[in-house]
Amino acid sequence: MQKTKLPIFIVAIIVASFSIASCNSQAKKTTPAETAIDADTIPVDDDQYVRIETSEGDIIVHLFRDTPRHRHNFVKLARKGYYDNQLFYRIVNNSLIQAGDPNSKNATPETTLGTGDVDYTLEPELYPERHINHRGAVGMASYKPLYESSGGQFYIVTGMKQSDVRLANAETHLNKKRREMVFDSITKQPSYQAQLREMNKKGDKRGMWRVKEEIKEQTNAIMESRTPFAYSKEQKKIYQTIGGEATLDGLYTVFGEVIEGDSVLTKIEKRAVNADRRPYDNVVIKHITEIPAPTR
Repeated sequence: MQKTKLPIFIVAIIVASFSIASCNSQAKKTTPAETAIDADTIPVDDDQYVRIETSEGDIIVHLFRDTPRHRHNFVKLARKGYYDNQLFYRIVNNSLIQAGDPNSKNATPETTLGTGDVDYTLEPELYPERHINHRGAVGMASYKPLYESSGGQFYIVTGMKQSDVRLANAETHLNKKRREMVFDSITKQPSYQAQLREMNKKGDKRGMWRVKEEIKEQTNAIMESRTPFAYSKEQKKIYQTIGGEATLDGLYTVFGEVIEGDSVLTKIEKRAVNADRRPYDNVVIKHITEIPAPTR
């Protein structure tokens, strides 16, 4: 287990290569099952809306009904004032802006940010068929993409227009990661774990290879019974018109979207940043408030 505390950065693929900042921060964590409900907040089975008041202006966000764990958690933290006076501490050009590190409150310019978080994680709610990382999408950072979400760190996508090649690469990558997840889940079954431990103890490499081939066959059978992920025509049109960051789809939970304040998002994303992608001039989250559904 890695003991060094690293920033909880969003992982992104640049075209066909993996360009990535670390997201393996080992904050104190409880199990995901312990994090979903907090006694001081009543979960709402409905869409919710929040106003993010920043030093650059207000951003209105629609939180999706079908991502209740992340929606509820975000509202809970906002009500507690968790995000008050935090910074958007990371800006990735043509990709995203990120916040949620409590250490960013009153941080000096020399302070390294990115490791702070709440002491729990969330089970992911991944629905790329419905929620993609288009410009303005709001998602949760991750300690281990596809497996668990950060409890407190979130991002807002800025992005850029996505080419057909980039979208095809994102589809391929997500389907590959889903296959790996199935393979891992089968491998972790007690019977296979016992066999592999015994064979490893005996140095039986051929036996281990046979077991892994058996697991691979089971994985293939499961994947063949499922429909591979592919973007709909509408999703492709969105990416090719307003832009976004397709390489995050299906790996990070998208639980909301900006519905007002895109001009504020533009102001923030254009800030000059240092080598750690922290803005030279602070962008402060003053307060996040739950609001009624805006009238359209």
